[in-house]
Amino acid sequence: MREQRNCSQNTLESKLREFLSQGRNKFYLRDFVEYAKVSLLEAEDFFIPLLKENEIEGSLEVRCPSCGAELGTYKKYLDVPEDITCELCGEEFPRSSDFLEIVLEVKGKFFRAREGSPEPDWEKAHERRTEQVVEGCR
Repeated sequence: MREQRNCSQNTLESKLREFLSQGRNKFYLRDFVEYAKVSLLEAEDFFIPLLKENEIEGSLEVRCPSCGAELGTYKKYLDVPEDITCELCGEEFPRSSDFLEIVLEVKGKFFRAREGSPEPDWEKAHERRTEQVVEGCR
């Protein structure tokens, strides 16, 4: 079980680095879970420590259930209005997690790519670690 968890963590870190290399430092948790092909629980286990360490920031984006319009972004669930009306289609709906998207944005320097070319020792260590991860995930 522990090996599977380590494999998921390594997969998530790899996918996050891939997102960042594409210039995507802000993304929806739901999209990331689908892209990484992991469970929501595995993603939460990975991102919660990063949120606590301020490596990433999270916010809640309200979406209209009828037309999908973005109706605001909030830091906390209780900051979301109890009753919401879509300005585009007029749909009225209550505050609910069903109408929220979790948005994550990388802020810390932990995941930033190194400037210049990596040093040879670092590159070899990275290759060995990658090989170990691949072997562990089989």
